[in-house]
Amino acid sequence: MTHRAAHLPACRQVEKGKVENTDKKRILVIDDEMSPRESVKLVLKDKYIVSTASGAAEGIGHMTQNPVDLVVLDIQMPGMDGITALQEIKKRHPETEVVLLTAYGTFERAKSAMRFGAFDFLEKPFNNDDMIKVVERGLKRKFDGEHLRMERDELLNKARSLEDQVSNARQNIIMSYEGTVKALIMTIDAKDHYTFAHSEHVARLSTLIADALGLTKNVKDKIKNAASIHDIGKIGIDENILRKKGPLTADEFSEIKKHPGIGAAIVQSVPFLEDAIPVILYHHEKYDGTGYPEGLKGKEIPLNARIVMVADAVDAMLNARPYRDSLPMGTILSELINNAGTQFDPEIVDLILKGKVSLK
Repeated sequence: MTHRAAHLPACRQVEKGKVENTDKKRILVIDDEMSPRESVKLVLKDKYIVSTASGAAEGIGHMTQNPVDLVVLDIQMPGMDGITALQEIKKRHPETEVVLLTAYGTFERAKSAMRFGAFDFLEKPFNNDDMIKVVERGLKRKFDGEHLRMERDELLNKARSLEDQVSNARQNIIMSYEGTVKALIMTIDAKDHYTFAHSEHVARLSTLIADALGLTKNVKDKIKNAASIHDIGKIGIDENILRKKGPLTADEFSEIKKHPGIGAAIVQSVPFLEDAIPVILYHHEKYDGTGYPEGLKGKEIPLNARIVMVADAVDAMLNARPYRDSLPMGTILSELINNAGTQFDPEIVDLILKGKVSLK
């Protein structure tokens, strides 16, 4: 095809030596009376491709094989009347506009038929100019509607594309988050293998406590991730202090007390780890306000930190430390009871004592 031919209007062969412009809009006239049917065709045929049918059933059948843009439909016909035909056309071809033709005595019926989707109506005998104008307006509404639908579909496609992009970006962030958390855990492991294993256990136990409290999955995930790196600040503490088998001196304990602040400073520069900062910073605060680093009391301590505080202490008692063996379950439960309201949040301790959180 030449460049010029590509811009010619779409046509189809109708008989030898003649072509028909298929860009023309298609009109179907349905009327059981030949005279008005042919009159409408005569008025419209120069501008549109006009087909005719002598009854509703014939016209609807024609539309199945040859879709049209607008139907001029007589309201008073034997067999299937115009109102019934209108409803059937709108059911099968909702985007096709319908103009009703009314005769004497059917004017009110035509008006009421507008609620079934007719675009407009004309009275017989109709004025030629009125017929042309109402058909033009009907076709304009049809193609304006199609244009709006195309714009809507385009917007929906763009919205779906944006949703996909957001979803992919979210997945990338999650992967970055998980990768960063794993890297931090490996850093802890390189410094102190005990602390690494301990963090895994605390993350599991914290999730169980959060579940028993009825927290949402989103919150539980944040607590789990924060718990898994709650001791990240210990990478800034001297290994000799971390691995010391005997009691710590006052100076050594002062050094240990720095790890929450060190940990918070480490993750502060990672935007998607900001939810972990309260846990890292406050998991050594005590319910009675005697903890560190800020001496927060009761509900002043963020809930996530209170959860990890209990999980941290329980796991420390469940497992052997460099300076002592693991404690029996009875001793652990006694410690929880004795320290509820002083070191630990009593509500969380109560959940454990009632068996809603398994320590095994």
